[in-house]
Amino acid sequence: MCGAERGNNMKVLIFADSHGYNMAMAFAVDREEPDAVIHLGDHAEDAREIERVFPAMPIYRVRGNNDFDPDVPLNAVVTPGGVRIYITHGHRERVGMLSSGIVPQRAYEEHCALAFFGHTHRMMLERENGLWVCNPGSISLPRGGPASYARLTVENGRTTLLELVDEDGSLLRKESL
Repeated sequence: MCGAERGNNMKVLIFADSHGYNMAMAFAVDREEPDAVIHLGDHAEDAREIERVFPAMPIYRVRGNNDFDPDVPLNAVVTPGGVRIYITHGHRERVGMLSSGIVPQRAYEEHCALAFFGHTHRMMLERENGLWVCNPGSISLPRGGPASYARLTVENGRTTLLELVDEDGSLLRKESL
């Protein structure tokens, strides 16, 4: 199913820290049939396999501390479904095991509705001054929890639902936005 079949709704999957283990990511994309994918770095080239299998799907990616392709940006503002989202790996924004560092500040400066980062391999979802900030965890090498990713629903140009799910797609946390 593609975005046109869903009307004005869009599903986006967000992955981080795949570190060369892209099979779980490929299974999730095949199972969930998203309209777009975001990869937050540390083996951003793993997203190329998704591009190869699903060439029409928009794939957004940023470079992590284990990525060296200068053509992949360190951070970006992407607009799937018309929603401004700040994406970064986080290693340059001083993220920590329990901290989103300066990621929220950068997202505010870019007038974004949401911010996503990786690097710590730990799931995190918090609201900071009205801005949702999320680390989807790691799809392959998690710390402190199961292998995971995020699922974002956009309806009519607005984010309506953000979910953290395990590698099998089972719900771990859900927030209506």
